[in-house]
Amino acid sequence: MERLNRREVEQILGIYPPFRIKDMIMNPEQEVLEVQIEEMSSKSRGLFAGSKQRIRKVRWHHTKTGRFDTIIEMQASHQTFSKQRTLNPPAFIGPEHSKYTYQLQQTVLLAASKQLSSDTIQSITGIDRALVNEIISDNQAEQQESQIQSQLPLQTDPVWRAIIKHEISFKTNLPSLKFLISRLELSCFNSKDDPSVVQDAVATLRQFFIKNRSQLKSEYAQIGVIENKAPEKTENSTNNNQNKKVTLTVDHPIWHSILSGEVDLLSKNTGFNLYITQLKSLYRKMDISQDEKYQIAKELLSYLKKNMAKLKPELMSISKMVRQLNEQSNDLELPESDHDIWSQIIQGKVFIESGQMALKLLLVKARTSEDEQEAREMVQQYFVRNIRALGNEIKQIEQHLAVAS
Repeated sequence: MERLNRREVEQILGIYPPFRIKDMIMNPEQEVLEVQIEEMSSKSRGLFAGSKQRIRKVRWHHTKTGRFDTIIEMQASHQTFSKQRTLNPPAFIGPEHSKYTYQLQQTVLLAASKQLSSDTIQSITGIDRALVNEIISDNQAEQQESQIQSQLPLQTDPVWRAIIKHEISFKTNLPSLKFLISRLELSCFNSKDDPSVVQDAVATLRQFFIKNRSQLKSEYAQIGVIENKAPEKTENSTNNNQNKKVTLTVDHPIWHSILSGEVDLLSKNTGFNLYITQLKSLYRKMDISQDEKYQIAKELLSYLKKNMAKLKPELMSISKMVRQLNEQSNDLELPESDHDIWSQIIQGKVFIESGQMALKLLLVKARTSEDEQEAREMVQQYFVRNIRALGNEIKQIEQHLAVAS
């Protein structure tokens, strides 16, 4: 009779070989059913395997069996959560570090996809509301991490190895990342003939990028990945932003970032790499003027336009970095027009180095104005309108303000 009951419960819960119910404990007062399952194939692995396997107990909440809260328990080995098993896992077990089975997870997420509240899901399924919220929260975190993983270059991409071996220009201010790269570089250097060490280092670095994405915005930009922020917007405005094209001018600060070596496009196009290396060497000369820098940026932009078909990955990286610069520009706050800094700029007491011809002409016009307030407003409004293109000039103003404070 006991065996028949177990078979019936196995059918109800969908338990199939090589799994079977080992024992059941029913608590009618608390309305809890604990089901202990075992994997039969694990016993036939030989005499030498069992003693070396690390066995641990795992427990998952499952969908209700009648009016009983159902707990599934088993002694898990490394085989329980192997890649082969998790590709198509049984519904009556769960992820390694979760409190719920795949079936319960699917039930809650299906209800949540219908825009049902956690209270409603609780009343329908009988599952504790805290557990419902935990399942939904875990799923949102997994989706976010999956999105980041899909945006990051794969482990086979040479960029990771190039960062570790310092073969490309890569900058970071995060101490933990600096330490990690140094440690991985040393590890790879000491094991030059072991490709598995390099691959393990690449996997470690990539996983660090995934786990610390909130602290690595500039580092993500350097490898051509920009996180998409999701502010609360209407559906129409979201679609408009997605379809909006990025238009670049010669005076955009992105060219300074590229030519000065602050960011690297990580191009695989040999012709482009040779060309931009030549431009960078000219751009970094000590005695170069702003007008000459402007001409170099103009040549780079012209080259990209002529070779758009061959340089799509490079253009996409530039486009992503520009969007990030634009987002950062929106967060900048300029002093009001009555601030003394504008008078100092107009009078030449504060020198702002700039290659913007329009700004130079505006300052000449402001200095000839008889109305000082009008002149300050004229200059301040110019910076407000062109905040995206005046990143270097605004940094200089911020430095002067910091020194004066």
